Amino acid sequence: MTITAAFFRKELATWRQDPTLFVFLFAAPLLMQALLSDAFSRITESAGAQQTVPGFTIMFGFYVMMFMGTSHYREHASGAWALVRTSGLSKAMMAVQLAIPYFVLSAAQMTLLILIGRMLFGGTINGSPLAVAVLVLTIAWAAIALGLALISVTRNVSAMQNLCQLVVLGMGAVGGAVVPVRLMPPWCRPLAPLTPQYWAMDGMRQVLAERGGLVDIAPHLAVLAGWACVLSLIAAVAFDPGSRRRVAIR
Repeated sequence: MTITAAFFRKELATWRQDPTLFVFLFAAPLLMQALLSDAFSRITESAGAQQTVPGFTIMFGFYVMMFMGTSHYREHASGAWALVRTSGLSKAMMAVQLAIPYFVLSAAQMTLLILIGRMLFGGTINGSPLAVAVLVLTIAWAAIALGLALISVTRNVSAMQNLCQLVVLGMGAVGGAVVPVRLMPPWCRPLAPLTPQYWAMDGMRQVLAERGGLVDIAPHLAVLAGWACVLSLIAAVAFDPGSRRRVAIR
């Protein structure tokens, strides 16, 4: 717990010095909700917030992993990671400690975006609050596990950030976070269930727009947890605390 608290303090200091994190994770998705909720109301003939609130919450929720990766590369540049390596932690525990602050940040971000979207843009929470909470935590786990996997298989910050952008934008768009899957081209629709964002979006729809509970989103939770477990295994195998990482950022 002492080590976890130390990691939290370190990341909190980083977050206070990096206003782009809060602009990107909070201001940007709220701006997209404000700009597009009315437009989706006309396109879908239903409340536009039913698409924009969960959609941009999930789209930008996965961006947390890019900030986690960037922070890790900064630790290599500053020499702080060398101190972590001398702490006596196992390889797996180093990865877990790296992930915990950003898992909490991801869950808090999605929760706030859902609540603010409900207050400002007409979003709904018709389903079980417990189901919403479990779904948010599972999505955060999948996003952070994906981030750890990308950190583990890259060796320079540009590659890590580019892969994160590709995953967030590409898989988010295909998975229905930008527009509903039913409005996509026919060739694209079969690809949607291959992304975790699709299951996150459909689960959000059931617990926010409908009256879904834990039983209703059990398949969604199972798929997202499956993604998270596979990605966590990849990260556990590929993560190398002693690898040299090239950093061109300050």
